[in-house]
This record gives sequence, C-alpha cells and structure tokens, in this order.
Amino acid sequence: MKNYLTYSVVSGLLLLGLVACKPQSKPPDLKERYGMANTKPFGAFTAYQLLKSIYPGQSINLSTQKFASFYNDLEIDSGTLYVNISNRYLVAEEDASSLLNFVYNGNTAFIVASDIDSNLLHRLATTIQSNPLENLTGFKLYKQTSVNLLPDELSVKDSFSYFYKPFSNYFASSDAKKSRITGYDNNGNANFLVFFWGKGRLYLHCEPRAFSNYFLLTNDNYFYMTQIMQMMEEKPTAVYWDEHYNKINFRENNAENGSAIGALMKEPPLASAFWLLLAMLLLYVLINGKRKQRIVPIIPPIQNTSVAFTSAVAGVYMAEKDNKNIADKIITYFNEHIRTRYFLYMHNSNTEQVVLLSRKSGVSSDMVKELYDHIQYINNNTQVSDTDLLILNKHIQNFYKNRQ
Repeated sequence: MKNYLTYSVVSGLLLLGLVACKPQSKPPDLKERYGMANTKPFGAFTAYQLLKSIYPGQSINLSTQKFASFYNDLEIDSGTLYVNISNRYLVAEEDASSLLNFVYNGNTAFIVASDIDSNLLHRLATTIQSNPLENLTGFKLYKQTSVNLLPDELSVKDSFSYFYKPFSNYFASSDAKKSRITGYDNNGNANFLVFFWGKGRLYLHCEPRAFSNYFLLTNDNYFYMTQIMQMMEEKPTAVYWDEHYNKINFRENNAENGSAIGALMKEPPLASAFWLLLAMLLLYVLINGKRKQRIVPIIPPIQNTSVAFTSAVAGVYMAEKDNKNIADKIITYFNEHIRTRYFLYMHNSNTEQVVLLSRKSGVSSDMVKELYDHIQYINNNTQVSDTDLLILNKHIQNFYKNRQ
C-alpha cells in the first residue's frame, strides 16, 4: 500500500508540473475564429468593417439564430443580403431548405466556410475537396500563396497573395447550367462559385482565411473583398451579418492554451506518445496496487433483534394462555389504527359509528358490525377461548383485506 501511495503521489506531481510549465513567450493566436469583433490574425473584424464601408448608408443587422428562424422572422421579401464568414457552416435540413427559399425569392446569400454542410452542397450538385498534401497531419508548409478572381472590366486587381499555409480547399464539381466559377486558387482550382437560384444568387466561397484580418490587411488585399461585394446587390434593402454558425460550429481546443501540454497536443505524434505513457503509468499503478491489497474480511450482517424480541414476547403470552390479555391488546391496536387512519373513536358498535366507518373504509356495514359485535362480546367477558381469539383475528383480517 505504501508503494501504491508513492506511485500515485509521484504521478500527480509530474502531471501538475507538466501542466504548470509555460513557455516564456506566447506565439500569436492563429486560431481561426471569424467573429465580427475578433481582431486576432484570423478574426473577421476587418471584413465586418469593410462591409460597413461598402454600404455606408445601410445599417448592418446581426443574426444570432439558425437560418430557419432568421428566415421566418424576416419581414422583407426580396433584395436582402445575407453574409456569413465562419470556419464551418453546418446547418440542419430545415435551415438548408430555408436558405434556398431565401435565395429563390430574390435575395442574395454570401457564405464563406471551409466546411459547408454536405446536404446543402448535394442540393447544389457540388462538393468540396482539399489538397491532401497540404493537409497532412503535422505537415506545415508556409509559402506565398494567392487567390484569384476572374478578369473583369471593373476589377482593379485579379490576384491577391500572402505568406502562410496554402489555400487547399476547392469545389471539385459544379452544375454549369446553374452556377459559374468566379474565383480560383493559385493551382487553378475553383474556390468561389455563384449559383443562380430562382430570382436570387447564392455565392459560396470555401476559403475563409481569404477574409481574415491577416489576409485583408496584407498589402492591398482588401480589394479582394471589395471587388467580391461589388458582385452583390448594389443597394440591398437590408444587410445581415451572421454570427450564429460562427459560434455554434467553432469548438475551441482548450489544450492549445500556450502551456507545455498545449505544445504537445499540437503535434499528433507527441500527443499520442504522451497519452500512451500516461495510460501505461496509470495501468501500472492500478495493477501494482491490486496485488498489494489485503483481503477484505467478510462482515456478517446485523441480526434483526426486534423480530426475535417480538417472537419471545408472543411465546410468553401463548405459554401463559392469557387469551383475554392478547385479545385486549389486539383490540386496542386495531382501534388505534382506526383512530389514526379514519379519525374515528370506536368504543362501541352503535349503528351510527358502524355506518360512518363503513363509508370511510369501503368495508360493508354488515362486516363492520360483525367485527364490533364480537369485540363487544370479548369486552363483556372475563375469559376468552382460543376459538373466540381466532374469530376476532379472522374479522380483523377480513377488514384489512376489504378496505380501500
């Protein structure tokens, strides 16, 4: 047991020391959280401010509910612009249907996400794929990478680049009758599509990093978003910025908090080795502790002495053959039960009390009268035979069986 305690204490101290160790300087926060107020490298504060400057006379409304609820509460039938920039755009089937109906009725939706719901993509006859080499676990390739727009007469610039991990997401297929490619990455893969759906348009972009603070503030990359927004409604009746899916579909990894544990968790091989080592140490402690454990003695259950006492007292009465005393105690106990349960004092068997007890208990009045006639008989006699005692018990048991 001493060795078991020692191993447990040492293991706990090692874990606490590892968690408490923090690097001297924290690297920049590169988590992709595209919130409207997030000023970190991969926040969307710049994109939100650009949207406000592009529509200076238009107030930007905030949507914080799922799209089906947003669409049901929408008061304007057409001409509305809906903007979502998030890491994931995972919607329910009801939300996907509401989004397509929203566009079909003459509104515009601009959705930017690296992971767009498969149900929505299936309805649009398109899919999203990623370059496998650039998404290998633990493989980080930083280089100058760009996104491009199709040349247009109004375009100020067609190519925009920054130094970071390459843009790897692209649309693998699309319906040429319903959609058109409007942008692509530096490998020539389409990453920006527009779908002509009913009276409106649905714009899908699969690279949210192209709308991050870091990208838009690099050189003159803000022209990239500016030119894209020129494709939307020139004067929308209302503009909505969505924050619901950005928050609900983003799960922060608490392990990556700048500590030594967070540094291990960032590298999958080190993370696997750490958890394996911890599991082996725990298994060793448990197995070793089990071998050192002494046999636990079996404690016999406590005997119910009240039952034995009751049997002894009953035996004394039966041995003495004092049936009168036994009958009196049975009657007293029964009358006390009637008093506490039905609030009746049954000291005699007059007709009024018999009828009242019969109504309250649900036992027939004849059965109640027979019971109290026999009780009256016993009370009037100084000697009680075994037969009279058995009859009394039979009447009382019948009463208990027939009561409600």
